[in-house]
Amino acid sequence: MAEKKDRAGNTTGERPNRRGATFAALAGALIGALAGLTGSTLAYFEAKDTHRAEGAARRADIRREAYVDLSASTNRYVQQATQMLKVSLDPAKSAEDRRRQFEDKYAPANTDLSRAYTTVRLVTTPDGRRDLEEVGALSSRVGKLATDGYDQGPAGVDTKKAGIEFTEAVERQLAALQTFLDKAAGETL
Repeated sequence: MAEKKDRAGNTTGERPNRRGATFAALAGALIGALAGLTGSTLAYFEAKDTHRAEGAARRADIRREAYVDLSASTNRYVQQATQMLKVSLDPAKSAEDRRRQFEDKYAPANTDLSRAYTTVRLVTTPDGRRDLEEVGALSSRVGKLATDGYDQGPAGVDTKKAGIEFTEAVERQLAALQTFLDKAAGETL
């Protein structure tokens, strides 16, 4: 009697063993899935690190801009405060001259310094904020000394003493700013 051949060509009438082929197919699919997952995970972490580095670089750029603006604003403020003091202590200058100097020159420089100070306060580190407080206090002292004679002019003011006090206050303000900027340079560069 003739044996029937099944489709696999097996002449014994038994079903072929497909477990090995199925196992191999599953193992291949699993290896492919693991390779894809590993590649995706690596790409995710690389993108995350790149994003973090770009963010840090952008924050450093913002800080540098703010610090440069603070330095420039402080210089303009000191110039205008010095001019304000000179006008206030000059007996030849009128109340109108003092008012014009205050409104046209000193007040805008003071506003610019306040804006720059606030910007730096927002973008600097916590340690930087503490150092910045001293710069702000010394800037306020310079402003007070520059505008003390605004209303009354030089009457009853020891101009030499006022000039010395003002110069010392400016030197302390600029030294505190330099200390702040020196420390900030390590953070941003």
